[in-house]
Amino acid sequence: MKRSKILIVGGFTIDEIQGKIRPGGPLIYSSLGVMRGGGIPKLYGLIGRDFDFEIDFISDLEKQLIYDEYTIRFKIDLTNEGRKLILLKKPKNRIKVISDNTVDGILVNPVCKEVDNMSIQSPIPIAVDIQGFVRNCIEYEEIRYEMGFRFPFNSNYMVMHGNREELESSKLELSDLFKVGFKEIIVSDGHNGFNVYTNMLAKYTYRPSKIGKNEIGTGDFLLGAYFALRLGGLEIIEAATIAGKLTEEFSNSEFLI
Repeated sequence: MKRSKILIVGGFTIDEIQGKIRPGGPLIYSSLGVMRGGGIPKLYGLIGRDFDFEIDFISDLEKQLIYDEYTIRFKIDLTNEGRKLILLKKPKNRIKVISDNTVDGILVNPVCKEVDNMSIQSPIPIAVDIQGFVRNCIEYEEIRYEMGFRFPFNSNYMVMHGNREELESSKLELSDLFKVGFKEIIVSDGHNGFNVYTNMLAKYTYRPSKIGKNEIGTGDFLLGAYFALRLGGLEIIEAATIAGKLTEEFSNSEFLI
């Protein structure tokens, strides 16, 4: 299988989880997914001067970082009813243009509006996570989802990921996402696993065999693994099956950065 080099675009986060502070964000979790899927991550994203963590595998990756006073910072409460996110800090800078002709694919995965728009100037396959485009991202408020966001058309879109709550709350319809260029759409559904839809509305369903306790970063990991496997030459069903199993392993691991 081909080892594809993938540019991951987004931001680091500082997460306060049940009283503990740890690094997070899609630049970490999607990178792990890309590597487990056989790819090579390259990072392009935002980081604050308050980010004081040493992450061994991140330090070895090729990257271009935009520095700000603050890192995106969340307070995350995990309860039986689900996950509650409160945005504590966000950077002033944003990523405006994405261009890199040295990679095989671009994965755009903002966590809270740190990507200004979808101005991508490289004619290579693109993967997108909708989370950071549809969140309200108001400091000291609980994260909620906004309606009205629309992706510009791009024939290079390959795969999009979002969870069921994000899609339903933002009123983004699968048919509209296919019309703007996406070919494959992954819809996560919590402990029920995920579905992969194609532009022919065929559907592949992955159901996990064991529900993991690690719920932070699983969607980011899944998208990274799936995109790397697809760019590596695997067909949709095989890539989804392997990415699902890898994500299940991740969610059941004692992964701590």
